[in-house]
Amino acid sequence: MKRIASHIRSVALAALATAAFGAAAHSADLRIALADDPDALDSMTNRAQTGITVLTAMCDRLMWTDSKLTLTPGLAKSWNWSADGLTLTMDLVEGAKFQDGTPFDAEAVKINIERYLGKGSQRADDISTIASVEAPSANKVIIKTKVPSAQLLSKLAERPGIIFSPAAIKSLGENLGRAPVCIGPYKFVERVAQDRIVLAKDTAYYDAAKYSFDKVIFRIIPDDAVRLANLQSGELDLMEKLDPSNAASLASDKKLQILPITVLNNQTLVLNFNFNGPMQNPKIREALEYSIDRQAIVDVAFAGQYQAGNQFAAPDSPFYNSKFPVPARDPAKAKALIAEAGIKGPVPFTILVPNRPLSVRVGEMIQAMGSDAGFAIKLDVVDFATTLKMTDEGKFESWGPIGPQFANDLDTVAFAVLHSTGGRNLTRYKSPEMDKLLEASRTATDPAKRMEIFKEAAALAVKDRPVLYLYHQKPLFVAKAGLKGFHTTGDGFPKLDGLTLN
Repeated sequence: MKRIASHIRSVALAALATAAFGAAAHSADLRIALADDPDALDSMTNRAQTGITVLTAMCDRLMWTDSKLTLTPGLAKSWNWSADGLTLTMDLVEGAKFQDGTPFDAEAVKINIERYLGKGSQRADDISTIASVEAPSANKVIIKTKVPSAQLLSKLAERPGIIFSPAAIKSLGENLGRAPVCIGPYKFVERVAQDRIVLAKDTAYYDAAKYSFDKVIFRIIPDDAVRLANLQSGELDLMEKLDPSNAASLASDKKLQILPITVLNNQTLVLNFNFNGPMQNPKIREALEYSIDRQAIVDVAFAGQYQAGNQFAAPDSPFYNSKFPVPARDPAKAKALIAEAGIKGPVPFTILVPNRPLSVRVGEMIQAMGSDAGFAIKLDVVDFATTLKMTDEGKFESWGPIGPQFANDLDTVAFAVLHSTGGRNLTRYKSPEMDKLLEASRTATDPAKRMEIFKEAAALAVKDRPVLYLYHQKPLFVAKAGLKGFHTTGDGFPKLDGLTLN
């Protein structure tokens, strides 16, 4: 009976929410369009960026970063390292409560960090240098590390810094992502798959006065044109991922504003090293690279708004290895490499492409470029959630264009993708040399030394090609002209404090 009653309440809530969408939105609601339906709203298992967009609206992190990647306080109001770099002590905010009313304390942080380190966690490799977590008092956490950890603070300002209610973790278990409970300005109300996620203001939140909206409604609208049309018609207040080809035409629209951000990221073509196909041959991987014109992709697919690249760091980054510049397209060289590999006729090759207009556009360009460079490329276009499942199961030859999460630190886009134990190493690439370099990058507390290590890792990635780096996004949000105070975290997710709508 309880299950039936719960179902009836859920149906009623959904009906009320649907009716609300048919009427004019309440002025105290903020309506945001997402390009994909998120996977689990649990930062332990989450992979989709849109899920962290929702969780950033809901949940405080231990630390934050600003647009310059400067660390700022969050649930940890201060922190310091021991002289040997092996002990991190954090002092926590006092008096905060989770959205279920239970108190926030050091024990809750300990439980969450140990959960992030546990079995099935996508974050375990992010914080794998942690040896132990102690909670000596209610507002003090002590983290001991196995080695000095240059990346750890930036990780605690990303997904592993989100702290969920221990009571919710215990009661929901693996289903935590269906109804997450954390500490933050907005709490979870409901989710309707492929349609919407609704949050309501938590008036008991310790910093609630900084937040203007009673509700935050995320609409799931994968089609770029439909997302923009909804914003232009007044059905939305803010949208992510503007098709860059529309930026010029919107510049003169006084009812809207384009909000560009700069964030560490890359977009790649992931090559599955466990798939029995031609990409197992390094000469074929090299030939595929020579078939691609990265700058043409940027100019045609993204109206020149993004940056072509061939490494995990962008060409204008101090971490970019300038000894290995973006290669020019050379179909003749591609064909010669295919011949050297002993393959006759066009090389068959399938790319798993998320069903997003811009992703499909890039896939079609790579397909066309490959056709006169010795490849017969097939595109398998499916919805984004299905691509996540297929890549988890290894049921793909290649996947893209796709990228790791936006990041505060290069470790997020390098270690997780290229280290043999990396949580997002979907290539199944294993290189002892790469592992050694990436592990060294974590213990190198001297910034100059760390930069040189990353450059060595970039050179090895260029040589082995487990992924082909294509370009670096410069994401564009669009909002109503009356939206004021828009800002993002250093890793590129909108923060709602101080945001107003006139």
